[in-house]
Amino acid sequence: MNKTWFTLVTLMFLCLLNVCECETCGTIRARRVWKFVEEGGSLKLSCEVQHCGLSSWTGGWTFQGKQGTSFTPLNSTERISLSNSSAASSSHLIVSIHNVNQSDAGAYRCKVIWPQSIMSYGHVTYVNVTPVTESHLDSSGRSVAIKVLLCLGSLFLLLFVLGFVWCLTQNHQSPPPVPPRTSCKSQLSVLSLSLFFMTISSYTQKRFQDSSRVNFSV
Repeated sequence: MNKTWFTLVTLMFLCLLNVCECETCGTIRARRVWKFVEEGGSLKLSCEVQHCGLSSWTGGWTFQGKQGTSFTPLNSTERISLSNSSAASSSHLIVSIHNVNQSDAGAYRCKVIWPQSIMSYGHVTYVNVTPVTESHLDSSGRSVAIKVLLCLGSLFLLLFVLGFVWCLTQNHQSPPPVPPRTSCKSQLSVLSLSLFFMTISSYTQKRFQDSSRVNFSV
């Protein structure tokens, strides 16, 4: 009895699994998103096709510009490359765009043609191309302006410090020179010479007075 219930539960699970797999076959998995790409950058989009091993199908990417009214097939060019990566039950359709410009802005969508000309479409991906002047140039210009301001500020600070040091050196008065120290021998020599000249001067003055008296008496 237990084996019978186990067998029945297993069969029901396998049936549900097959139903789920059948429901996902023949579908496209792609998200509806907005992408912002800088002009001159690169863009890569991908959608998954659940074909469950079916080989008789074709698929690709379609594009509608901002001024367009309908989707047109996207073909490979020098800037646009189309590729796919296949597995046992699914494939990924990939579009890569290099050197993006304003003409690449618009809506992108996967398109798959199944047997008996049955078509399936994925969700639309909207691409907005931003000018370089609004992002890259603006940020680089700001960084250059900041660097220039930092250099000017450093230069002004250096000039201020140099001027402050110069003012300190100009206002500082140097101490008076220290007179040379004389030794004891030199001081005695000067004193001896002074006494010698004073003695000669007094002797000369006395002789002059004596001679003056003699002449007066005669």
